[in-house]
Amino acid sequence: MTEATDASVPEGASKRRRPRDSMLLMGTIKAFGDVVRNKNPIRIRNLSATGLMADSQAAYDLGCLVEVEMRGIGTVSGEVVWIRQNRMGITFSKAVDPKLARMPAQAAAVFEPLKVQGHLRRPGLRAGLD
Repeated sequence: MTEATDASVPEGASKRRRPRDSMLLMGTIKAFGDVVRNKNPIRIRNLSATGLMADSQAAYDLGCLVEVEMRGIGTVSGEVVWIRQNRMGITFSKAVDPKLARMPAQAAAVFEPLKVQGHLRRPGLRAGLD
């Protein structure tokens, strides 16, 4: 039996350790502990239990610790591990469940009219005029 080496892996083949879900999800990002700057929007292109790839107009340095907020998952801390043009790869400090991000947002509570005891009438409206 022969052992596969990096040289035997076809060019372009994935070396990822975890499967990724392709998606288009909006989120926010900010440098970890930064209380001065606002959160910046990001477009999450793919997501796994251990990281994500996202588009961002804001520039972050390689190795920068960040906080990413995503629908269904919440805020997760991580590290920027690669940068190419406006895209970045982030590795999470703890694993997440990527399926939570695919769940639909909670629908707003169904509106129920206020139930009032007694008789209601509009102010200024006279009742019982003959």
